[in-house]
Amino acid sequence: MDIVREFFISRDSDLVTLLVTSKVAQGFLFGKEPQSRQTSGDSTDQSDQSKPYVAPQIKSVAADFVWDKCDALKSYPFKNGAYKLTMGIRNLDPQDWLLIEPTYMDRINNKIKIVNNEHEDYPPDKDIRSSSVFVTPEAVPAIREFYDIVVNYICDKYPMYFSRDGDKVHNGITGRSIPASSTVDEKISASQYLDFLVETIEEDFIILLKDPSRENEKDGTEYFFKGGVFAFAAGFDPADRFNMPLSFIHHPIPGYEEKLKLSMNRYFSRIKPGQFITRSNFSMQTHNKYYVDDQNKGHNLPDGSVQVPIDIKELDFENQVHYRSERQTLTKLPKSQAVLFTIRTYLLPLSEVKKEGKEVRERLIGAIKGLPEDISNYKRAGEWGPPVIEYLSRDD
Repeated sequence: MDIVREFFISRDSDLVTLLVTSKVAQGFLFGKEPQSRQTSGDSTDQSDQSKPYVAPQIKSVAADFVWDKCDALKSYPFKNGAYKLTMGIRNLDPQDWLLIEPTYMDRINNKIKIVNNEHEDYPPDKDIRSSSVFVTPEAVPAIREFYDIVVNYICDKYPMYFSRDGDKVHNGITGRSIPASSTVDEKISASQYLDFLVETIEEDFIILLKDPSRENEKDGTEYFFKGGVFAFAAGFDPADRFNMPLSFIHHPIPGYEEKLKLSMNRYFSRIKPGQFITRSNFSMQTHNKYYVDDQNKGHNLPDGSVQVPIDIKELDFENQVHYRSERQTLTKLPKSQAVLFTIRTYLLPLSEVKKEGKEVRERLIGAIKGLPEDISNYKRAGEWGPPVIEYLSRDD
């Protein structure tokens, strides 16, 4: 499939959007039955809501694909210019949904340690699992549905690494095996299926459902965060947003309530199974942690704090300062009708971004300078922005 990725920018709250287009621009969910793939333009036009859900057969990657030798996606969704708050989204080709890249083993191992409270970067008495793995009774069908979709997808796309053997699927990269479907053993809990997904895909994922029992609450007609895994949180405790509506999840973002709430809720209500969209963001952090609930964002600081630029001499850009980007996708599951949100985290030393060359460096500098005060404070750019700009401006 001839995929053409275009890195051009639209802004969505703190999310600086990575727009991905392709010759097959209509996204679909995934199943085993082979179907012809419909095509359309590269917008998110929802004018034809009568089309039935179509699950395409996912094609295998090339036979000579080697997971730790392939080229990783360069998630650099920033633009040299003033920040603008819009809801910028694009359809995503299903072939580009779940990715295996050279970071696979590192991310999987880190995620397993985090959700099992075994990661060396965190105090042994810190219960991160309760802040990263979530299940409600109403989310169980959606969790099982998503599990089956993932298993079918990885076996179809990466058959050289994922092979079925009876009621198991063997992962040739990690050496582990997982159930071949969510129906092979009714004794396996939804929480266990989440653990199987943790050891299989890099992406975090959130299950969102309507909750009729809470319609009389503030924002009670919105979608609620009902289940999933959020092991790579960037600047907040996911437990604080669990079982809460969409607007509460986004409430720390400057301008969301006034400029994005209405359109975001409208889009969540209208999205159909078969639609598949993507967007991305970027930021910086002065450490190498994947799960962060007490740093990275301005709201982690005490009230009234003034962000002071960090002395560049105090920063190690090879090992300490990291560029962080989230590649996010959104769709709806056909059976449960749950909205599914996936988050793939890219975390790399800023020195690696600098090696991309002058064009990338200047674009990133311009994006940082273009942040308005409220977004800059939200990202804590008042602290890292000046030294990062100085570092990227050097030709060494």
